[in-house]
Amino acid sequence: MASEIQVKQALTSVIYIALNAGEGEGKAVSERYHVGPYFPVFILTDSTGNVINRWTGYTGAARFLSTFRKAMSNLTTIDSRIAAFERSPNHTEAIFLAKYHSDIAEFITAADYYRRAQKSSEHPVDYSYQIFENYANAAWNDKIPFDEALPAADAVITRKNAKDISKMAQILSKLARRREATDRIGPCLKAGISASDARRDDKGLKLNADLKGDYALYVEHDTLGALAIKKAALGENWTTDLNTYYPFGSWCYERRINLVEAQRYVQHACERASDGPFKARHLSLLANICEARGLIADAMRHAEQAVQQHPENESYTKQLERLRGASR
Repeated sequence: MASEIQVKQALTSVIYIALNAGEGEGKAVSERYHVGPYFPVFILTDSTGNVINRWTGYTGAARFLSTFRKAMSNLTTIDSRIAAFERSPNHTEAIFLAKYHSDIAEFITAADYYRRAQKSSEHPVDYSYQIFENYANAAWNDKIPFDEALPAADAVITRKNAKDISKMAQILSKLARRREATDRIGPCLKAGISASDARRDDKGLKLNADLKGDYALYVEHDTLGALAIKKAALGENWTTDLNTYYPFGSWCYERRINLVEAQRYVQHACERASDGPFKARHLSLLANICEARGLIADAMRHAEQAVQQHPENESYTKQLERLRGASR
């Protein structure tokens, strides 16, 4: 089994520089290398700073070593790989470049490489979901209009992969809420419901219920019906189960419905929870719900409590700072 010592030994083959992406030199470097919001980010470059490879996320020693060794096995820079691909397109390089551009938030370019990968493969390969995912991310980050993601969603439905269709419908519903376009997603929600109807695993049942709730809410305009579907999915005893209060409150908050009842249950969870991360998570949600109801003073108080409960979580600090800025 790989160990921390082995990781340190592997890093002797490169000049390893650790930087805080939010401060000083690290901030400037993060902008140059498109670090984004996900940490940690590992970027392998040549001696002049040209990118060779990159990967993100916390992993164990074994997985880190595997990823690091794979990156070190080909020291061609990204620019050189792009130039070589244009001269001689191939499936392997198209996928590598698609993943790289998706990772640096160049989503439409990434989608284009997935299309080219689909065409260049010797065997039929379906990347319609990956293409949709990149269009959805582009729309989420306001890089394209919402409507431009819809043809990619339709392509997922055409491919008839049930798992991909249900995931697509879930993502599109969330995106539509963000972009205030929930009137455009009825057909995709219906396809997602049909695709997930046969699932009996916990995750599949929850997804199916959420899609049915969103269909009731956005297509049938039946808020009470949507709430009934959500509550039924939480189980007969959900009102006495502390672990269901967060998913219920979060579901209501994301859809901006039933906020008074949502606040009551999340508040109850905060009062009963022991100190620590669990309580902090609920307090942060409670702050969001209060903000959505226009109760800014209450929102700030709960955000402060969340920071106190879990000071290591930077998202709670940022939430508090945002609320303080909004109250000025």
